[in-house]
Amino acid sequence: MKVIMLKDVKGVGKRFEEKEVSPGYATNFLLPKKLAVEVRGSAAGQVKALKDAEAKTKANTESKLAKNIAEIAGTEVVIKMKANEKGHLFASLNPEKISELLKKEKGIDVDFAYINLIEAIKETGTFRVPVNVGEKETHFTLVVEPQ
Repeated sequence: MKVIMLKDVKGVGKRFEEKEVSPGYATNFLLPKKLAVEVRGSAAGQVKALKDAEAKTKANTESKLAKNIAEIAGTEVVIKMKANEKGHLFASLNPEKISELLKKEKGIDVDFAYINLIEAIKETGTFRVPVNVGEKETHFTLVVEPQ
């Protein structure tokens, strides 16, 4: 039976792929759990329309990210945070907080999933923060000062 996958299913296929599976597996597992739809009928047309819409959305998102990547290259962001005398921060900086900081301070919207920190920032100083979107890679400088 030919089905179009609605979600990724390990060992079967990825979202929006057209796959040939056994009729029993499709009718007893994939179709009742809404993991796939049969290729024939109006459901298949709706899935193809969803796939096209998702492709357009992804293209728009990637173009916005490319623009934001160009803006962020070489930028320096300064933040003041509470720290003790030795320079250790009371609250660490993780990618989520850095993403919020970029949006608030510089107006640059970068999803935290694209900020590639090896580990959270836990002390004051100057840090090079890498940002990777697909094949495009850049970095910006984050200066953490005591408050």
